[in-house]
Amino acid sequence: MNTKKNTLSKEKPCRMAVTCSTSDLQAKVVPMARSKFFIIFEGDPKNYLVMENLINKAGSESGLKMAGELAKQKVDIVITGTIGPRAFKQLESAGVKVHAGCDGNKVSDVLDKCLKGVLPVCTKATYSGYLGI
Repeated sequence: MNTKKNTLSKEKPCRMAVTCSTSDLQAKVVPMARSKFFIIFEGDPKNYLVMENLINKAGSESGLKMAGELAKQKVDIVITGTIGPRAFKQLESAGVKVHAGCDGNKVSDVLDKCLKGVLPVCTKATYSGYLGI
C-alpha cells in the first residue's frame, strides 16, 4: 500500500492596517490622507504594531504616499474612512483589499467586524475631492 503524507502548507497570517487618529485600539478611524497613525494587525487582534504616519502632511499626496507605505508593509487589508482614487488604485494593484466608509468608528469595532466578514470590500475610491491639507 502506497501512502502519502498530507503536508499542510503554512499560510501566512493576514495583515490588516487601520488608519486612525490616535495610537490605541479605542481610536477613531479616519480618512487615509488625514491619518496620524496606522495600526497593523497580524493574524490575531492582540498581535499589532502601531506606526506613526509621518507622511500625513504631504498635502494632496498624503493618501497616495500612505498607500505606497502600506503596500511596502505587505498588508492584505486596509480599513479606513475614505480613500482617494490614486491611493485606491495603488492598493488595488498591490492586491490589497480596501474597506472604506468606517469614519468615526473605533478601531477595535471595525477590526471585529472585518474578522467576522461583515465589512464590505470597496470596488472604487470613496473620495474624489481635495482635502486642502
